[in-house]
Amino acid sequence: MNVLSSFIVALSLSMDNFAVTIASGCSAGRDLRFKHIFSVSMCFVMAHVLMFSAGWFGGKELGRVIDRFDHWAAFVVLVFIGLKMVKEAFEKKENPNLCRIISFKTILALALATSLDALLVGIALSLTAAPFVLTLLSMAVCVFVTSYAGFYLGNFLGARFGTAVEVLGGVALAGVGVRVLLSGLGIC
Repeated sequence: MNVLSSFIVALSLSMDNFAVTIASGCSAGRDLRFKHIFSVSMCFVMAHVLMFSAGWFGGKELGRVIDRFDHWAAFVVLVFIGLKMVKEAFEKKENPNLCRIISFKTILALALATSLDALLVGIALSLTAAPFVLTLLSMAVCVFVTSYAGFYLGNFLGARFGTAVEVLGGVALAGVGVRVLLSGLGIC
């Protein structure tokens, strides 16, 4: 596995968190804070790094246990949060310009749900000649950049198109959950 392959794997692993941060950025309003975006992006990075490393070093046994329920866990978390976002999009906002900061528990749940693939990829790559450090670093950089960019893209779309994009973001998040479930069940 070469540098390009490591980068492609890393970029693929960061697409779920990109969708999540776009959806989150849609509802942030005008008060999008650097500190919040940085913290959330780092939370996603840490979850991916920990899961990938656990998969790499945990090997096949961990994979057998996790593989039975990972898609269900990700499905429940992503659909729940997506539907909650849709509901909140229709609620009357007291101050529409005030950023709705996502709670730490929600961020943690999203970070874990979007990093479950990293666990399985870590297991799979541990059985190959893939370079651990290169793949891990590529993944960390891709996850951080896509998370960071996702917030700004979502915020731009949310400011421009309002509630419709908030609803679309919530539906997209639930859609990612359904895709993860179907993939885990071998349907697609």
